[in-house]
Amino acid sequence: MKLRRNLARSVISHTSAFAPAIFAAIIAAIVVWMATNWRLERSLADERSIVAGELATISSRLQTNLNSNVKLLQGLAAGIAVNPGMDQDGFSKLAAEILKPDSQLRSFAAAPDMVVRWVYPEKGNEKAIGLDYRTNEKQRAAAMLARNTHNIVLTGPVELIQGGTGFVVRYPIYINDGKSQIFWGLLSGIVDIPKLYQESGLASTELEIAISTVPEPNAPKQVFFGSLATFSRKPVQASVDITYGRWTLAALPKQGWGQNNGIGIFEFYASLLAFCVVAPIVWIGFLTKSRQRTIEKLRLHKKKLVRARQRLEYLSLHDALTGLPNRRFVDRMISQPPRPSPQDCLIFIHIDLDRFKEINDTKGHAGGDAVLQETASRLADLAGPNDVAARIGGDEFIFASWSVDPEPKANALARQIVDALEQPLFIDGAACVVGASVGVAWESEGALGPDLGQLLLNADLALYEAKKAGRGRAAVFTEELRSAAIHAKELADEFNQALDRDELVAFFQPQFDADTLDIVGVETLARWDHPQKGLLAPDKFLEVAERLGRTGDMDRLILQKALFELTRWDSLGMQIPRVSVNISARRLAQANLLAELSELPIAKGRLCFELLETISLNALQPVLNEIIPAVKKLGIEIEIDDFGTEHASIVSLLRFEPRRLKIDREIIKPIIASPSQRRLVSSIIEIGRSQNIEIVAEGVETMEHAKILKDLGCHILQGYALARPMTSEQLIEFCRVRDNGMTEAGR
Repeated sequence: MKLRRNLARSVISHTSAFAPAIFAAIIAAIVVWMATNWRLERSLADERSIVAGELATISSRLQTNLNSNVKLLQGLAAGIAVNPGMDQDGFSKLAAEILKPDSQLRSFAAAPDMVVRWVYPEKGNEKAIGLDYRTNEKQRAAAMLARNTHNIVLTGPVELIQGGTGFVVRYPIYINDGKSQIFWGLLSGIVDIPKLYQESGLASTELEIAISTVPEPNAPKQVFFGSLATFSRKPVQASVDITYGRWTLAALPKQGWGQNNGIGIFEFYASLLAFCVVAPIVWIGFLTKSRQRTIEKLRLHKKKLVRARQRLEYLSLHDALTGLPNRRFVDRMISQPPRPSPQDCLIFIHIDLDRFKEINDTKGHAGGDAVLQETASRLADLAGPNDVAARIGGDEFIFASWSVDPEPKANALARQIVDALEQPLFIDGAACVVGASVGVAWESEGALGPDLGQLLLNADLALYEAKKAGRGRAAVFTEELRSAAIHAKELADEFNQALDRDELVAFFQPQFDADTLDIVGVETLARWDHPQKGLLAPDKFLEVAERLGRTGDMDRLILQKALFELTRWDSLGMQIPRVSVNISARRLAQANLLAELSELPIAKGRLCFELLETISLNALQPVLNEIIPAVKKLGIEIEIDDFGTEHASIVSLLRFEPRRLKIDREIIKPIIASPSQRRLVSSIIEIGRSQNIEIVAEGVETMEHAKILKDLGCHILQGYALARPMTSEQLIEFCRVRDNGMTEAGR
């Protein structure tokens, strides 16, 4: 027993010196394991990023090629709609003009009354003539879908009756008999599948790609390109939107994930590094009894700590990416200004890059980092001995300088900075222009040593003013800017109180039938009955509402007032068919919108929502795809307001099947003197009629406007020539006087 105790003590005595080495070995093993896992994850992430980029390019090409084919088909459909009675020769001539030699469309087929009568080219497609889509089980469903939805339908791959396979694009054609839109038939285009795949990059990629008609396929028939197994191997996915459907693309390297990650070499070097860390500790274990060496090592360690502290201090005051001083450095400079001389005034120039987000979106974070580094380099080149160029966050920079006469130097520096950052820089070999807006503020003469933090805020206010004026500009802080900021804050506080105090009121502007001038509806307009400033139009408070995030609350309040007045008008026997209210993007995005609307006691067609063109086509597109159909199911009509003020795609616009389009007043106003403007309005009206959409003209300022619009075929008129916005009481009196006048006139 005693021998065992002595042996145990001896083992403990000899191994205690190596405890740090054992501990370090364990830590090193853990670090190597964690580093290996990190490297694996990083390698896989990089690999997936590369695959995602290539797949995005392929899906974009595929989407573009499909859209190009649809555009060609639309052009041919427009020709048929103009001359629906043409024969085979006429159809062939028209199709030959539209079908490009390099097009992926290889043939067209026109089916009046759902039966194929004309084909192009005729040779090789004779078997398709006489095909009745209503009786053909393989093609009936897609054909009827195109007819019933009034939309283009893409199906495939489809086995063609004339032989082979292809994607079939079907376009329903409607003709105008002067009274209504009549279904004429279908126009079909056959897309050459190999050519589409080749020109979209599917045939030349090094990726394993599969395409499915559903997001998560579970059967081979749901995958028409590639293999179903691709979807089960953790692929990168992308999508291609087609009418009434979406294709899902899945991709991964042909050799699989993680085949070339070099993890073996990484593990070797990591293990070697761990060994290099552990080995000295083992050696130290042999020297623990050497006091002198231990003291020397402690002294060296202390020096390292001092250097590390100095390094950390430097890093805490400088930006890691650009090497410039950071916000903490600027804050320290403000609290302890290194004034070169007692008479020097501090100049602050706040810089914000104009197109940085575009670079990040198109070139990725690597491109954005390159822009920031180049910007820092150019600012550093402009800095003098006592100047400071700093990055305070994101794409924002500060340039600080000193001068006895600050105004001319500040203006000169601002111009130099704007000019320097306006020069092109190169990212991946491509020239890019970023540019910057700057705000300038300085200490006033005779008032040295004020709150320099406020000086930075002044530069920020000037920057905001420069941004409002446009890109590539410099603005100097003035007391008017401070007053405007204070006024904006006061107005925001007052608007919040206005909503709580019910100070928003509803005005109504009637809309008139262009032929009979009967009232066919009213548009609800918001006004603010300010206690001191009187009645304010939306241009005085709408920006404040959007900045506060209260546009949804404002829309809800105006809708309630409009429906209350509509009920009141009905009780008075007034003939107001419907009331229209504006709806904001924030209101559309509210989760409880549909629940609130479903509880409203409104009859179908009595309420209409007006959407700005910018909202319906650019912002909240995924939300709109779900919300708009649900709103229409509740019996609420949809109008597109201010049509023509943006660059919207007509196809995208009509996807929501609005009941009406409102032509903006800026387009209507010049039609009296401008024939080209009249032709533009006429074209918009024809587009509306072709899609069974009513056209509302805003800004009808004279009866001459009304006559021209009536002759052009416009359905509804709205403007000061017929009636101005008015309160509910004024509208009731307006309708009473109007009805009395019509009674006296014998109407």
